[in-house]
Amino acid sequence: MHALANNEILTSAEAAADEIAQHADWAEDSGRLHDDVVSLLKRIGVSRLYLPTKLGGLAVSPAQCAAVCETLAESDSAAAWFVMVFNAARLMAASWPEATVEHLWADDPDLLLAASGHTPLTAVASGSGYVLNGQNSFVSGAHHAEYMMGPAVVPGRDGEMFMAIAPMASCEIVPNWDTLGMRGTGSNDVRVNEVHVPAEFVINMSESRGPNSYYQDDLYRCPARVVFATYVPIVLKMAEMALAELSALAQLKVPYATDKKLAHKYLAQQHYGQGLALWRSAHTYFFTALEQVYEQAQRGHKFDTQDRADLYLAGTHALQASAQAVKHVMDAAGSSSLRKGSKLERIHRDTETLRHHGFANESRYASVTQAKWGVDLDYPLLLR
Repeated sequence: MHALANNEILTSAEAAADEIAQHADWAEDSGRLHDDVVSLLKRIGVSRLYLPTKLGGLAVSPAQCAAVCETLAESDSAAAWFVMVFNAARLMAASWPEATVEHLWADDPDLLLAASGHTPLTAVASGSGYVLNGQNSFVSGAHHAEYMMGPAVVPGRDGEMFMAIAPMASCEIVPNWDTLGMRGTGSNDVRVNEVHVPAEFVINMSESRGPNSYYQDDLYRCPARVVFATYVPIVLKMAEMALAELSALAQLKVPYATDKKLAHKYLAQQHYGQGLALWRSAHTYFFTALEQVYEQAQRGHKFDTQDRADLYLAGTHALQASAQAVKHVMDAAGSSSLRKGSKLERIHRDTETLRHHGFANESRYASVTQAKWGVDLDYPLLLR
């Protein structure tokens, strides 16, 4: 068991705020998180939030995970993104064969398996294992990972979905993460060329399997979309910070061609009020949904399509509504939001980048509706 108890993780994240913030500019400039920050995140337990207790993890509730992510985001959005980088694969592994889980985390609970669901690799059977080829995109944290995971196609196995794992030492990072925001996540492409892996590193995700013997904590009875707790809170925190910045600015700024401070301008007041309502409602909706799902899992509830769609809606809306709240702030702040290096400018860039993420972009509202109405799904992963 990790030395930190669940209720100490948040305190540890708060205590690490200054050290993380000191490296935020370096991460922006370098396109990757600083090694010291990655080590710090491991020390405070971030790498074990969604790892089973039987493997030395914490298996925290989704709401606890979200609170840690939100806290880290106040220091650096890229560092907070690593809550997802560390924990997405750990959560997904609940349905993996035990041999795969043991290979990865039995000896090192802090091992980083960077994952991306973007571009399938090709996995060709060879002897007792497979040979992997291809190039996966948006592999956040690749510079710090021991392994990379992505979707895979196995020739002759049409209609089945596979995930493949490759050791990063045998892969090549393609330095193409040059973006508007979230630069410190280091979400580059990873190229895989003739990499031989054991059979347990190519996982058939189409097979129906319940949680393996390691994954017996209450967390793993929840729908897989509780992964939202590892990154949606970043945008919630961005909105909260933007609203605070606007409140401070309103007491100081005198807009062009007027003799009154911004606080007296009706348009600024309106934008702030709308943004505040969006953020507060989205925050409450999201955390309430996480808490309800976990409570249901503890009671042994069997989640159906409607339950999963409801959780997906809460995550999508929290991200999109927070982005709208930030836009209200930018509209109220005017030219003050354009200054390079300002807090508002960084928030705006990061939020614009995050709101287009494939898991929770605006089109996922339609995906939820498809599940609700029982029509063809454009995004079947919603139901995992």
